[in-house]
Amino acid sequence: MREAIDAIETGFIELAEGNVQMPNRQIMNNISRNGWIGVMSAYVKNRIIATKIVTVYPDNPKLNLPTTMATIILNDSETGMPLAVMDASYLTSVRTGALGGLAVRYLARKDARTVGIFGSGVQARAQLEAISEVMNIDLVYIFDLLPEASKRFAEEMSKKLSIKVVSVRKTDLAVINSDVIVTATTSKIPVFDGSLVKPGTHINAIGSHMSDMREIDTETVAKSKFIVDLKDVAIKEYGELIIPISEGVITSDHIYGDLGEIVTGKKKGRVSSQEITLFKSGGLAIQDAVTANLAYKKALEHGLGISIKLD
Repeated sequence: MREAIDAIETGFIELAEGNVQMPNRQIMNNISRNGWIGVMSAYVKNRIIATKIVTVYPDNPKLNLPTTMATIILNDSETGMPLAVMDASYLTSVRTGALGGLAVRYLARKDARTVGIFGSGVQARAQLEAISEVMNIDLVYIFDLLPEASKRFAEEMSKKLSIKVVSVRKTDLAVINSDVIVTATTSKIPVFDGSLVKPGTHINAIGSHMSDMREIDTETVAKSKFIVDLKDVAIKEYGELIIPISEGVITSDHIYGDLGEIVTGKKKGRVSSQEITLFKSGGLAIQDAVTANLAYKKALEHGLGISIKLD
């Protein structure tokens, strides 16, 4: 995870410096199955070509299948030759978690010690793992609509990360007691009351990925320094921004900047211990490209993988 965070940081620097070609994500909806399909590609100048097909089917757990599944193809940037085909379900969770960790590195208070997490799935686990790499955590509050799921998360992650994780049954407890809040759900409506967010809080909103979905309410968005992965994508796809704009509460100018601008120092991140910072991401192809490239290099280093010939 630490390597992935560093790779994501490098990728966002490349993006901010104009060294990345990244077409708009192609989106399709399988309405009859409540499914979402995305095709995401990125070319990092003279380094990486990657394309991912990802599906999000919220009803899959009923079939004992993951909600999110994906496949990545990595190509040689000089010849275009396919280098690797890899399952990207795990890589998607890692790259999204790593991005959350990167946001906390740059936007959370340096004295932040407590984390509140909404959702207890694969992505919630990846977020906590990444945050633990960049922040000294004393206590984690986990809330899930399914009590058994949050209890299981608390037990597993307490053991894995050697930190105290407690399951809570009231959303308020995960908000008022946390320096960093993470939303990693498939909810279409806000998951907590924004009036409870205390000054100095940092929020990672990474669960929703469509224009009619939002995990964060308008009040929280309006009073936050709002940072996104990429503004051009955010104003078209992110419900956390689109819905408050439609309500007339904010305009697109409410976006303070892209995370790449913060990482490169073009814009300052947190400037006081009292401001509320909110990072919203729906996922970018640059994350997939650099994470897949990292996995590919490590596979070569350790002699892993199966060689195939494409005729």
